Amino acid sequence: MTATATPKKTAKKVAKRTTLQLANPHMSGADVKAAQKLLANNPYGNFQPGAVDGEFGPATAGAARQAKWLLGYPEKECDDDFGPKLTAYLEGKPLPAPFKARREQRLKEAKSSSGLRAKIVEIARWGIANEPSIHYQQSRPVDGMDHPRKLPLHTDCSGFSTLCYKWAGAKVDPNGGNFGGGAYTGTMLQHCRHIAKSAVQPGDLVVWGAYPGHHVALVLEAGADPLLCSHGQEKGPFAIAFSVESKYQPTPAAWLSCL
Repeated sequence: MTATATPKKTAKKVAKRTTLQLANPHMSGADVKAAQKLLANNPYGNFQPGAVDGEFGPATAGAARQAKWLLGYPEKECDDDFGPKLTAYLEGKPLPAPFKARREQRLKEAKSSSGLRAKIVEIARWGIANEPSIHYQQSRPVDGMDHPRKLPLHTDCSGFSTLCYKWAGAKVDPNGGNFGGGAYTGTMLQHCRHIAKSAVQPGDLVVWGAYPGHHVALVLEAGADPLLCSHGQEKGPFAIAFSVESKYQPTPAAWLSCL
């Protein structure tokens, strides 16, 4: 498979026999469109692959990973690739018994994550309410990692976002570590699942700028113009609409989730 368009007349066959994956430049063509349509419309729900544009970008890759997770793939097989096996399951092939068992457990975990998201957002709002005692400082290890709601607090955008997860009791560090004191937009871009804007939920993250990223904010409220908690300067953290913050940040904006 190359990063070129696939003739329409062979798109269905190609979608069944090839493996789509993130590449530079992005893979594109009718086979990618077929995969995007299937990720959005299948017996298991909409995995939010983004626009059906025929380009296998981060949002579509993230949707493939999420589909594998919720269909019950073994954890080590939950990667970003979209291949014949996933195609078959999304088209209705019965899941193996081990897959069904893992799927049931993960659906329960996903249901309980709504409570965790609420806790993450509550801590972000606590930070906004205590803005005078929270100062912008780029220092590592992250201040207050093991001291929930520490005041005064000295941290930066990635540090504060990471603290919201840690203090809320999240088991997954958005940086891919174990809350060991590090926080960085680059590790968030690497370790979080890239999602479409339409799939954003409270508690998710958005990073502006090409890798390694320039600024990160945490989603307080989803919607057409998500409300964010931003801590990128001494005046912060504060609530701000995505459209407003984007006026001061570089493109692109990457929406991320690890919940």
